[in-house]
Amino acid sequence: MKKIIAAFILFVGCTLTANAQEIKSVNSQERKQSTEVVEIRKVDFNDLAKKDTHTLTKLIQLDEQKIKDLNGLFLYKHEALNKAKETRDKEQVSTIIEAKLRATLSPEQMEKVANQPNLLHQLTH
Repeated sequence: MKKIIAAFILFVGCTLTANAQEIKSVNSQERKQSTEVVEIRKVDFNDLAKKDTHTLTKLIQLDEQKIKDLNGLFLYKHEALNKAKETRDKEQVSTIIEAKLRATLSPEQMEKVANQPNLLHQLTH
């Protein structure tokens, strides 16, 4: 009788272990899919940042280093705005972006941007 009970327990233990391994493989597939989604979003943010940078460079003349810096700033903007859930947080991000934009550009360049409120709003929001 003891041998039958021991064999039954061993059988149930092996069955549960096999099921647990199947669940792990399903979870790893879900992780791969979520990683692909994150990469796609990151690419989209990079495209949006390049678009903002291109819009700004059409208006004012910038050197390569400033273009690179502004592209990084706009990439940060899109990532931060995506993470911000509340309107107050989004406004804080926009204020920070505008301050960094003012610090990066010369006063003459910033004046050209400020004269176009729609452009300034697009670049900061």
